[in-house]
Amino acid sequence: MMTGVWRHDLIPILSLTGVILDALGGLYLAYDLLGGKRGPLRLVTKTATYAAIFGCAYGLPLGVWFGLAGLLVSGPALSLEIERRNVRDTHPFFESLAFGLLRAASFGAAGWLARDPQFGIYFGILNVIAFVAVYYALGPLALDVHTNRPHIDRAILKRAAYRGASIGLAAVLSGLLHNEHDALIYGIEVGLVTGMSSGISVAFAPAVETWVDNLPDRWLGGFGAMLVLIGSLLQTFQYVLPMLSMPTT
Repeated sequence: MMTGVWRHDLIPILSLTGVILDALGGLYLAYDLLGGKRGPLRLVTKTATYAAIFGCAYGLPLGVWFGLAGLLVSGPALSLEIERRNVRDTHPFFESLAFGLLRAASFGAAGWLARDPQFGIYFGILNVIAFVAVYYALGPLALDVHTNRPHIDRAILKRAAYRGASIGLAAVLSGLLHNEHDALIYGIEVGLVTGMSSGISVAFAPAVETWVDNLPDRWLGGFGAMLVLIGSLLQTFQYVLPMLSMPTT
């Protein structure tokens, strides 16, 4: 039986999610009005794809809070990095630093919520150092998105190894500073998951870019219609749930 508190929290969440999906669906249905092939919806679709990859890759082994960090930050950050590189063919240090700070903050927040506040603070600060160190060691992300298929080379494997080792070390040190008995095991798990996720996402980026760029317009329209339908169904819960909780006579 759904408690009153849970129902009170669930209704606005479902309604807000429904409104967002309706808005996104409307944008897809108005695709032609937003610039066609060069409009923003291709970028939105790429961002959603990367977000789903990171959300699942982080969330399944590490829990919901790391999944949200991947969904809301790591995936969109990778999409924007690729888009900026395609536009400018450069990757300035301060731009890379900004993306690194966003990722570090999301990991710190995930550690805060998954473990406790002190661990999250340590983890966030150490991840800032880790991202800067990896940037100085390897430079900006080098990715050829025109290969049209998943691509793994030494540079991708090296970046994944450095990323996983640095984030894993940050987790180990955060656990040791917080006197956690499983610091080493947890740090290895975090390092393996983040390193492998980074490598897989970058390796599949060319395929994602090509797939989205070549999606037929009618597919985007159909996707928009599906989003509108799901959004409308979610919004109906604010009316259905109170009816289900009404006492019977």
